[in-house]
Amino acid sequence: MIVTDDTDGWRLITQPDHARFSGELLRLWRGTELSAHPRREAIVFAGREHDNGWRETDAAPSWNHEEGRPHDFLTLPQAPRIEVWLRGTARFAEEQPYASLLVCLHALNFYQRRGDEAWDRMIDVLEERRDALIEASGSDLESAQADYRFIELADAASLAVCAASPTPFEHPLPQVAGTRETPTITGRFDPHAVTLHLDPLPLAGATSFEIPMRKLPRRAYTGDADLGGALAAVRWTRLTVRVTS
Repeated sequence: MIVTDDTDGWRLITQPDHARFSGELLRLWRGTELSAHPRREAIVFAGREHDNGWRETDAAPSWNHEEGRPHDFLTLPQAPRIEVWLRGTARFAEEQPYASLLVCLHALNFYQRRGDEAWDRMIDVLEERRDALIEASGSDLESAQADYRFIELADAASLAVCAASPTPFEHPLPQVAGTRETPTITGRFDPHAVTLHLDPLPLAGATSFEIPMRKLPRRAYTGDADLGGALAAVRWTRLTVRVTS
């Protein structure tokens, strides 16, 4: 869950909905570096599903008693977070091995070894899964890491929007074949205009997207059941965001 402060409460966007916006950005990408890419469909699929492991978790959000707000994807306790990534990297492994490899790279990019037994055991499993998916997809790690740059960029762009973060970001794309050129896209989100600026703009033109969201009244919830009941009573709305240069 992505939780941001709102005027009279919190704005909640699920991780799968954030990832779906990432996939939409990649699906409408008009630059030849992706539109003519031989693995375009798998890359777009991975962009849309890179946080699929959060489906079950975000369907039943939990209350963070310590901070007095709903848990988000950074504060969720260790055990359920490990379940998220083990589940998410395995869900499409048989039907979409290459896309699952990119999802696995996303998980490994997000988490580093910490000298903690549970985390390091998870990373051991993910590394074994990564190697098995490389073999199953007939790919290689270097190509997958290059393709993952698209996921990384789309994830950063979507996260800036969903978290209402004005912090600029910059991500390199895969090197252009036959050259030493490494294109870079910079971006920034304007929360007041609800506009994401990308330079150069990889879409055909300025485009508007809608992201499902809920606004939760700010109060002290007694626990997960109280939070769940309140969320069930809240209407789903949509965040309309414009993407332009």
